[in-house]
Amino acid sequence: MVFGKTLKGLFLTCLLAELTPVFAKNSSELIYAEPFDLAAGGSVLTRASQEGVLFGNPALLPLGGAYIRWIGLETNFILDRDLAEQGQKAFQSPVNTDNSAYIDKLFNQSIHLGQSASLSVVSKNFAISLYDRLELDVEGSRYDNGGLPTINFGGEAYAGAMVSSAIQPLDWFSIGMTTKYLYMGEPDIKIPITDTTRLEQLLDDPSSLKDEVQYGKGIGTDIGTLFLWQNRFVDLSLGVKVEDMGGTKLSNNQESLPQTTHVGVGLAFHGMTNVLHLSLDYRDVTNEYQEKKFKKIYAGARLMLFQHVGLAVGLYQGIPTCGVRLDAFFIKLGITAYGRELGNYPGDKQRNLVSVYTSIGF
Repeated sequence: MVFGKTLKGLFLTCLLAELTPVFAKNSSELIYAEPFDLAAGGSVLTRASQEGVLFGNPALLPLGGAYIRWIGLETNFILDRDLAEQGQKAFQSPVNTDNSAYIDKLFNQSIHLGQSASLSVVSKNFAISLYDRLELDVEGSRYDNGGLPTINFGGEAYAGAMVSSAIQPLDWFSIGMTTKYLYMGEPDIKIPITDTTRLEQLLDDPSSLKDEVQYGKGIGTDIGTLFLWQNRFVDLSLGVKVEDMGGTKLSNNQESLPQTTHVGVGLAFHGMTNVLHLSLDYRDVTNEYQEKKFKKIYAGARLMLFQHVGLAVGLYQGIPTCGVRLDAFFIKLGITAYGRELGNYPGDKQRNLVSVYTSIGF
């Protein structure tokens, strides 16, 4: 597939350039988010879907009537919305240094694409998930590298395993813990547009520099709690999560992931088969990542109809999100439109994305 070849080419280019290939995690965003949760603005401390519980708040595990909540595989493809509208022609050549029109376009429009996948078992008190996520971002800059135009390659590559357990000692309180193994890197590479030899070398034989690639590896722990008040029709919840307790140390001299604290509130209205859940999360209360406040706020609404149709809207870092999910017995299909701000202020490096995903399991 053209999409797969493009993704592979960009991935290898991003990882195998001569500059330092790996940097530490630089945001309080989740390393992995279930796509329907993204449609609800990425708010996960008081409500999360399927394996999203492990990454959002393990204290959510005991909630719900079924003992087995999910066993299955989910795959997800992420694409810039503008590129999705242009179709296959947008992917004919990820980097063509002989095409001046393409280079000019890069200065005005970025390329962002990626994929994620997870294989998970989620029960009422225990869960395990194997996951990977890769997102790539390419844009042209006219003034980097001492005033010379450059092509900037950015990436987020995560893989690993999550193991969670939780108990609900009181009707109004649950607590959970996640132990995680991380294999991660966030490349940030700038290549002058004049270095055509270097760009062509990477595309023609990217494996020639594979020995230079290094990833950070580490084991960390998250603790989550949930305070819940509920009656027949209304639930009110407060979620608190401490992520990377004591800091998560990484190999290869990568910076440790700092301990962060997140707080969320939720309000749910439910009947026999339909549920409306409103939620608001504020991440990194102590500002360990030194991000602007707008990048810490995640809010959304989820409406589940007849246990088979899910609708969601929200705000992810102030950017509108929406999505729909259909549950058809062993197959789940969904699409999410959302955005991310990769810069330091609203509209700096905003990426408008679409996520198409499918799950097979029960």
